[in-house]
Amino acid sequence: MKKSWRTLLLGLLTVSCAWLLGTSIVAKAATVKDGLYQVPVKILKEKENTTSTADQFFGSQAVAQVTGAQTTLILTSSGAQFISSMTVADQSAAVVKTVGKQALYQVTVDGQKSPLAASFKLTTPVGKMTEAARVALDWSKAKQLSDSVATTDLLAAGTTLAQQPAKSAPASPAIPVTAEPKTTTSAPATRQYWRYRVLQGDRMSPSQANRYYTNVATVTPSGTGYRVTLKVQYAKSLKLGARAVVPESIDGQSVPASHVTYGESGQNETMTYWFEISKLSQLTAKLIPGQIHVTVPSLNMSQVFPVRFQFAASGAADQAQAAQVAALPNKTTRSTPSATASATPDQSSPKLPATGDQSSPMGLLVGLGLLSLSLIWRGGWARERR
Repeated sequence: MKKSWRTLLLGLLTVSCAWLLGTSIVAKAATVKDGLYQVPVKILKEKENTTSTADQFFGSQAVAQVTGAQTTLILTSSGAQFISSMTVADQSAAVVKTVGKQALYQVTVDGQKSPLAASFKLTTPVGKMTEAARVALDWSKAKQLSDSVATTDLLAAGTTLAQQPAKSAPASPAIPVTAEPKTTTSAPATRQYWRYRVLQGDRMSPSQANRYYTNVATVTPSGTGYRVTLKVQYAKSLKLGARAVVPESIDGQSVPASHVTYGESGQNETMTYWFEISKLSQLTAKLIPGQIHVTVPSLNMSQVFPVRFQFAASGAADQAQAAQVAALPNKTTRSTPSATASATPDQSSPKLPATGDQSSPMGLLVGLGLLSLSLIWRGGWARERR
């Protein structure tokens, strides 16, 4: 009889504890009601609670839309061009929109679990890789944006998030295209600075090389004309050497070695070269064709690539002012690509994997940026997995 009562009491105690525990869990889950949230996020190592190397390529905040037992996440990434595919909690994450250089990845998972297992398939110059990590969401610091569960509101919130500063180093701002302005043709009394961008050899889209030119040329009076100096820089950590980029030609003329200067600036290798014009209007009369020779020893690559330079409407007294000058409208600066196409090296020569320039040769970013990123991802994740 005593044993029976003891068993009964133990059973009642067990049921009571289970009921209390269940009530606590339900109450905690109920605090995240249906709606739209902004949640802090980190990419962690696969087997450690420390930040993964991949974290620098993702935004520090995610947008989450809670609908019943499901949560739809939007993660922003600046490394989408190297990600062939990505999964979170065994669910495929798809790019639903691109805002500038930020891609919006959307994925739907169960509840508000964290961390979530993630897998990345990467395409790099050294081959394809599959790497693992974890997506950690800090739901305790989630900020509710609205009660909406509409997909349009989710995408709008993700777009707003992507427009915020990214964790990776900011790229040079794009040159805005405005209505056709008045071109400055008068001679500068002293040095001027002219904004420019580097276009593909056969399209009006920016070249990958645009990321490594400083985008502001120095123009100084020289004899009966003007000397235009361009500058290229890239990180020493890439270990490409001082002469990874060599200018071959500019505006149909070969670039003499005496016009080229190699040097250093902090953590960067630098290269400057110059060409001459007789009057300033030549900078905006057409797209100025050029060729650069790129060498990447680790890829066994040594190849010449065509580019074109589009200068802004006018010069400025200093670099800060030059950055504010709008570029000429595309319709007034189009030029026939045959001038550069005819100078293109052997078209049968090998090319690097595509990263967005579908109809043009790979530019300087492929040789330098892709190599840099692949070394960071491969080296970092290799250490994490040991």
